[in-house]
Amino acid sequence: MISPSTLIAMCIPGVFSILLFIGLILFYRKKTGLHMKPLLLGAAGFIVFTQILEKTLHAVVVNAFPTYADHPWLFGLYGGLAAGHFEELGRFILFIWLLKKFRDYKTGVSLGIGWGGIEAVLLMVTAMISNLTFAFMINAGTYESTLGGQLPADQLATIKDSLLNQNIGYYLLACVERFFSVFLQIALSLLVLYGVVKKKFLYVVYAILIHAVIDYPLVFVQTGYIKSLWLVEVYVAIIGILAMVYIKRMEKVFPNKEEGAA
Repeated sequence: MISPSTLIAMCIPGVFSILLFIGLILFYRKKTGLHMKPLLLGAAGFIVFTQILEKTLHAVVVNAFPTYADHPWLFGLYGGLAAGHFEELGRFILFIWLLKKFRDYKTGVSLGIGWGGIEAVLLMVTAMISNLTFAFMINAGTYESTLGGQLPADQLATIKDSLLNQNIGYYLLACVERFFSVFLQIALSLLVLYGVVKKKFLYVVYAILIHAVIDYPLVFVQTGYIKSLWLVEVYVAIIGILAMVYIKRMEKVFPNKEEGAA
């Protein structure tokens, strides 16, 4: 049985991600101001470029290489570069195609909040719904009978074992990870926009490589080679803090006046 307290803990990341998204909008709206068009396009861009296009590529690659988990070094290289290309080129396309009149600091922050905020909400709410659904099935004794024909037996056992043994701290750590990850998305949005403003695509290449390097070690967690959640969270926290510093410094780099933004 999965305890009521654990069931409540499963809801925390989903609720936190929604509050984080709203909180960032309110905070930056007061601190620097926001543009709604870049914010909304950032949210839409994440869905299109990562949840549709990137996931389509992943489905093809995983189907072609079903033993990818046995080669984390190579899969990490692929995963990092794929994420970097889809996300940073996605931002670049939005800036040069749909946001031609938006070139100030607020634009980069707004698109980053939309991109990172909806990422947090989609990932955490989806995980919350999935976990709760499986947990209620386990408690009702219908888990195996309901999912037996849909998933392999070993996968069913792994999911069940994970849900039965995860403590409340596991779900709280997910909140920490999402908090710092949003600031990375804002920082990368500013870096790509800076390249657009300066008309130097090299900065977009920097963003792709930075994204790939940051994502690379996380593949070892996904494939089970790194099991320490604390190690992962410390890594993400360091990246997030560096991103915060970068975001603050970039405020002095961009022009203060909007260039035709509406």
